[in-house]
Amino acid sequence: MTHLDRYILREAVPVFLFGLVLYVGFGLLSNILPRAQWMGTAELGSILKWLALQVPYAAVQAMPIAGLLAVMLAFGRLARENELLVMQAGGISVLRTARLFLVGGLLLSGLSLVLSEWVVPWANRATAVVYWNELIPERTPQFNLVGRELSVGEYTLRYEGFDPAQDRLQQVRLERWQGPTMTVILAQSARLQGSEIVFRDYKVFTLDFARLPLPEFATLEQAETGLQEVFRAQNIGPPGAELSVRLSRSREDLEAQYAGGGFEVPVSLSEWWRKLQDPRTSPRERREATAQWHSGIALALGNLMVLILALPIAVRRATSPGTALALALVLTIAYYVAFSTGKVLALSSPLPPELAAWGANLLGLVVGFWLGKGIYR
Repeated sequence: MTHLDRYILREAVPVFLFGLVLYVGFGLLSNILPRAQWMGTAELGSILKWLALQVPYAAVQAMPIAGLLAVMLAFGRLARENELLVMQAGGISVLRTARLFLVGGLLLSGLSLVLSEWVVPWANRATAVVYWNELIPERTPQFNLVGRELSVGEYTLRYEGFDPAQDRLQQVRLERWQGPTMTVILAQSARLQGSEIVFRDYKVFTLDFARLPLPEFATLEQAETGLQEVFRAQNIGPPGAELSVRLSRSREDLEAQYAGGGFEVPVSLSEWWRKLQDPRTSPRERREATAQWHSGIALALGNLMVLILALPIAVRRATSPGTALALALVLTIAYYVAFSTGKVLALSSPLPPELAAWGANLLGLVVGFWLGKGIYR
């Protein structure tokens, strides 16, 4: 690392760290304000833990715009005070001056991917669990899941009520399809214990829908045989009997994913990728997985894209510190509006989800290279 690189780092790193703390703080504040009315009885330690768990996701969101702010202020000052002009007169191009920023953008992109894969899913899951179980335990998440179809790996879970005194689900149904064959468990009650669901007063039926519709039968014996081929198995437990089934998701996973509260889905990039490769994934779930996976990669690489976009604007337009801050704010809002719009379109519009998810980054690169004529060469 040269003296020039260290000089520019001393200019930019404090601004980047300030921007990172500022934007993460704004993100945490935007999460706590809408929910403050429900936290009147929460302990301070639980609130601080809940906020700390949101820092990884907020940091992933904030790193691109913190880098953008650092470029705008650092290179804006160098340009205003003619230091860039002196460097160019000495044979050092603007692109060479910005080399460390571009390398830093790549490193931040890698860090963002690491956090999105191994840290953010765990933190998002814990955020929802702490919120429901420690901050507002009187509004237990099980009530929010009543009457909903919950996808749990190869199973679909549904229940019609919840008894908070006994922590039991009421009128429970768990079903699994294997081709045209369906196995369904019906129970008066059940409780979730980690990754197991324990049914009480249960009935288990296995039906082969490939045998339907039934033909007309000439005799009662033929009808009985035909029905037995449809109802391939049944198991009705005695009163009070229990049956345990291991699920692929824990109780906490289900609460975090389905109970609401406005939190991000606790799913890693590799999980979305595995869902994309699974031939059993439904078209709706495949589109969601495509949108989420591409959006996650695009956001990580946004750390590099915003630097490419911000550099020519900082060099040629940031005529004062106030102008640099204003331009940084405009670019921040424009990028996240474009990125959020693209993610929504990727999830629900007729556009290809890949194109919609990458739209903001592609637009930023085009604008950056167009404005950077004479710099990026």
